[in-house]
Amino acid sequence: MRKEPLVRLIDDDPTVLAAQSTFLRMADLKVLTYSSASEFLEKDDFSHPGCLVLDVRMPSMTGLELQDEMIRQKIDLPIIFLSAHGDIAMAVRAVQKGAKTFLVKPPNLEQLLEEIDSAIKLCFSIRDEKLLAQELQEEWNQLTEAEKKIAKLVAKGLSNQTIAEIQSVSEKTVRSQRASVYTKLEVENAAELTNFLRDYERLCSESVSYTHLRAHETS
Repeated sequence: MRKEPLVRLIDDDPTVLAAQSTFLRMADLKVLTYSSASEFLEKDDFSHPGCLVLDVRMPSMTGLELQDEMIRQKIDLPIIFLSAHGDIAMAVRAVQKGAKTFLVKPPNLEQLLEEIDSAIKLCFSIRDEKLLAQELQEEWNQLTEAEKKIAKLVAKGLSNQTIAEIQSVSEKTVRSQRASVYTKLEVENAAELTNFLRDYERLCSESVSYTHLRAHETS
């Protein structure tokens, strides 16, 4: 079962934190509040799914600096930025680096709820794809180097005879390795193998990142 999502509110203004947390809890959301970016980094359990509602201008470490640190640490929690002082350049920079959205303070509360709901769904999508990438990688790693080469040639639609000529082996060897590939990857035919390799290359050859999934989400 999935964990209940957690909304982290990060703002150096205790009045803002109190007002936002009260509103979100009334909307049946689980909320944690932090008065600084450093407190969030020190105390939060990043593995717990959810999102951040993050103020931009804070002492010591700004929201944008926290975003950079989260990228460095590979913390995949989606960010909703709030700022009373934000400008277009700041918003563009934040979104280009993967922020879910950028709202002006005080935000429309219904819009904030919608953005939080969207960010939480994105978080689950990120983690589902990371889990799938891990599973595909583990299955692929079961293959020998020879089987990996056979798998890629089969996925290209080549016949056993052609593959045998390319690999300088007998057709019997190709048939045996092909059967082993199907068993280890739990596929039944070349079409399913092609789909496996497509998913594997998409998810494993490139790291599954927040920015990558946002681009996929909006394409």
